[in-house]
Amino acid sequence: MNNDKVYYLSKIKFLAELSSPELMEIASDFQWENYNLGSEMMSQGQEQHSFYILIKGKADVIVQKEGNRTWRINTLVAGDTFGEFSLLTGKCAEKTVLCQEKCQVLAMDAESFARMLLHWPKLYQVFIGQLAEELNEANLTLSEAKYKEILRSSLQLTQYKDKFYGLWGGARTTSEVERKLEELAHPKGHLLLIGERGTGRQMMAWYVHQRQSGNSAPFVVVEGRRFDQQWSELIIGADGNEDSATLPSSNLFDIVEGGTLFIREINLISPHTQLKLAEALAVYKTKCYVIGCLNKEPDDLGRIIIPELRECFAHTYEISPLRERKRDIPILAQGFLEKLAQKNQRNVPTINQEATRLLLSHDFLQGNVSELIQVIERAFHIADQDVIGLEQIFIGPTSQQNGFTLNLLAWPRLEKILVRGSLIGWLRRVAVAGFCALVLLLLVSPEIAINTKIFALVWGLWWPALAVISPFLGRLWCTVCPFSSIMDFVQKRWHKNRPIPEFIIKYDYFLVSFLFLFIFWVEVVTGMRYNPSYTAILLISIQVTAILIAILFPRHTWCRHFCPLGGFIGTASIGSMLEVRADAAVCLNKCTTFECYVGKGKVSGCPMSQHLPYLDNNLDCKLCFNCVRNCPNGSVHVNLRLAGREVWHLVRVNQGYVFFIGVMLAILIPLNYFEPLQKAWSPTLWIVWFSLLYWGAGIAGGILAWLIAKPFKTKAASLRVKLVFGLTPLVLAGHIMYQVAYIPGIRSFLLGGGIITSDGILPFYLPAIGLAQGIAAAFGLVLTLITIAILLVRSKKKRVSVSN
Repeated sequence: MNNDKVYYLSKIKFLAELSSPELMEIASDFQWENYNLGSEMMSQGQEQHSFYILIKGKADVIVQKEGNRTWRINTLVAGDTFGEFSLLTGKCAEKTVLCQEKCQVLAMDAESFARMLLHWPKLYQVFIGQLAEELNEANLTLSEAKYKEILRSSLQLTQYKDKFYGLWGGARTTSEVERKLEELAHPKGHLLLIGERGTGRQMMAWYVHQRQSGNSAPFVVVEGRRFDQQWSELIIGADGNEDSATLPSSNLFDIVEGGTLFIREINLISPHTQLKLAEALAVYKTKCYVIGCLNKEPDDLGRIIIPELRECFAHTYEISPLRERKRDIPILAQGFLEKLAQKNQRNVPTINQEATRLLLSHDFLQGNVSELIQVIERAFHIADQDVIGLEQIFIGPTSQQNGFTLNLLAWPRLEKILVRGSLIGWLRRVAVAGFCALVLLLLVSPEIAINTKIFALVWGLWWPALAVISPFLGRLWCTVCPFSSIMDFVQKRWHKNRPIPEFIIKYDYFLVSFLFLFIFWVEVVTGMRYNPSYTAILLISIQVTAILIAILFPRHTWCRHFCPLGGFIGTASIGSMLEVRADAAVCLNKCTTFECYVGKGKVSGCPMSQHLPYLDNNLDCKLCFNCVRNCPNGSVHVNLRLAGREVWHLVRVNQGYVFFIGVMLAILIPLNYFEPLQKAWSPTLWIVWFSLLYWGAGIAGGILAWLIAKPFKTKAASLRVKLVFGLTPLVLAGHIMYQVAYIPGIRSFLLGGGIITSDGILPFYLPAIGLAQGIAAAFGLVLTLITIAILLVRSKKKRVSVSN
């Protein structure tokens, strides 16, 4: 039956933009109802009823006037809806719907109807437009006063006064606004507000309305973009006949009588309708107060608004964009937090210094104060402490899909596996068991580990495998990493939950680079690849350090800000074929619980403190799939994509990792140069010279990459930053070439062939190690050149398009 509902609902005009899963969700709230000829599906004056969609049959809409007089004002056919008008206004049914044939309808009760509008806000505008069209045709035989009252109530659904915080900024800005409000309390003419989107034009209009008319007077908001289609016929009403089948139309100023009409983007009204509006303003001078707004420069007013309409506005007030009054940002942000805390009965969080600097550095081009409100509200709800830091401030553009991707969650079986999470849980347990067994074996019976080649395989295959797999499948190792699993197990039982020091968040790439250099250096100078005890000590040391950091700080701080292996895999994963992303439009417009970040039930939120709408690179995504399990709206996708494409579209990546890439590339020189010299020199001399050149090359390489890329100079990754990240395939190839030399038996393995000559077969042999290193070098070089070429071509095209 649900499939039948979805089929019929998909043919309804106002539901046309909803996807099949959304229609399936809505369908569960509809119930089939059947009515015989002559039955009343809804009665005038009925207090409780439903929202109906007529599927089969025909029905008349009847209104009873004085006495027993009834009027048929409309006929409903399949696909028409009724009942929504009274549900929106909270009034009794104003009409009777009488079956003229045997009818079948889909009915939704009032509670489900309200929930539908809450879940899909875009349906509000659809209903409002639909109601406006019905009212424009004056199809209801109600009194003129009732007509105006109902239209007001439907229009006032567009009010968002509950979202107004009533904050203007610092003392100077507040004083200026209050002075203007006082001046407009007794105006001599209408008002034109000028300002960019999100600067507070509607809030300003609301407070002007309060000063003039009070809260009880109507405050009606209409869109200039749709003014011609929805309201042009209501600018000046025409006389009507009481005995006609339709009522005389009210003009728009009668509807807003005694209140304020706020017209958004008044410049988008066509010149013809602007002229009609100007004439109406001259006729109805005192009916209501009109406030228009637009986002153009004051000098452009004569060009975008016709002179006749411009003369109707005696007052003009320009609201400055937030980027031109950045002193207001900290005051506004803290004020928003105070009001949010009061509303939610929580302690008032404070914004730390680094987060404040980030807010001040942003230009808020997307939405000014409205954008700041969204940032602060999000930070308030996801913060689990009374201090909001960098990890709770998500700002700037959301992630966007770039090119074709294949969502693996479209495969129901895989989606079920990931949502259930049991498979990943078992893989983690197996990895932990294997890790503990390996450490115990290396400590207790190192000779067994050596004789069975287990020790050699760990060093010889594990490192090269990570370097090969990560560029294709991302941080897959991090999904089952035993260090992370053991650390997480301990953290859930002992946790101090202290705020992460800001210098760690800000300079984590230096920490990752240093630990990578240090651990790699220790491995080489101690001969750890040949010493099981040293290897066990290293593994235990890393695990203990990860546990200590997990006890002190929230979530997986070790994995994101310290782990050198995570830094290596994360950098390799930038261009991988596997990604976890979200539909940002669904997240920002539908999600109010932020469960991908804060968690749900027994499933933790993102361990790497990522908010899905803003995740647009793989550097800090562990592929834990907690977001897939937590998201209530189905907006998370697990995509397959073209390898390497992410480098071309980097925006929000941690640009400091250019230093790490420089370090990884530079140390390949001393590693490969000193390898043959280790047997020729004395151990002490070799260690001294290797250490000097190793640390010198690593630090110099990081600094050089930093100077070339100049990270953090722009909010989005610059071309220089992308070019350094484009070297990643070459860096990985170099490390693969170094690591394959330690694969057990590879130096003894030869690949043979022969060439047929006149004297017979001429044999030749290729060392397997040379062939493997050559293939790695070729792939790394080719992929790097392709990536850099694409970056340069795309950058040139972008410059040309901007110049044009």
